[in-house]
Parts: sequence; C-alpha cells; structure tokens
Amino acid sequence: MTAFPLASLEDDTIFIIALGAVLVFALYQLVFTPDGLRVAKRDQSEETESDFERRLLDKLDHTNDLLISTRNSLLILIILVVVLASLFLIFR
Repeated sequence: MTAFPLASLEDDTIFIIALGAVLVFALYQLVFTPDGLRVAKRDQSEETESDFERRLLDKLDHTNDLLISTRNSLLILIILVVVLASLFLIFR
C-alpha cells in the first residue's frame, strides 16, 4: 500500500497563500498598531517629583523604546523572510 502525499511537489498555491496571510498580518502589526504604552503622564510639577520617580520613569521610557524597536525589527525580519520565500516559490 502506497501513501499518497498531501500535496504534490509542484502544488505551492497553499504555501503562497499562507505566506501572504503572514505578510498581511505582519504589515498590519507594523503599520496600524500603536507603538507602545505610555507608562505615566507627567502631570506633576517638577518640584513635587522626587529624583527617584524621575529616574524610574526615564528608565521605563527607555525600556519601552527598546521593546518597541525589538518588536519592529522582528516584524521586519518576518516580512523579509516571507517575501524571500514567496519569491523563491514563485520564480523557481
């Protein structure tokens, strides 16, 4: 008894559609989602804010920026991999 493959080697349509869906999702996340959370508003005056609170908020802002840049870099990497895989499947 021979096992039938789920898809023939020349049938790449479903893979191209799946890669297109991943590409659309990654582009949506990169373009339309907000860049991050605002940790705290700076409504307090500078006199009432302690040095510790100011340094803590600055560090949280820097951490937020790092997380946002990491997220954007990963999304761009996903987009590049999907585009290269799609081009390989289309033009091979």
